[in-house]
Amino acid sequence: MERMVEEILIEIFEGYTEYADIKSYKEEIIALALTKCEPFYTTSDVGHAVVKTRMDSAGFRSKVTSIVLEAIGQVKENPRK
Repeated sequence: MERMVEEILIEIFEGYTEYADIKSYKEEIIALALTKCEPFYTTSDVGHAVVKTRMDSAGFRSKVTSIVLEAIGQVKENPRK
């Protein structure tokens, strides 16, 4: 999940110049987004396959993108000083 959130955040930062001023808050945005994402824990090969299939769906990625955008907005409104 961490990797997906970071990949989405990088894509957003590259595509939207209005977020350039908060790139220094990347870790905070990632941490906030991860607290809102559904956790996935697995210890078996079958579990890994199920999680990977779910995470590869367009709907799931869209949901995580929405969470990341929300976290960006929250950090932008309330940056750590």
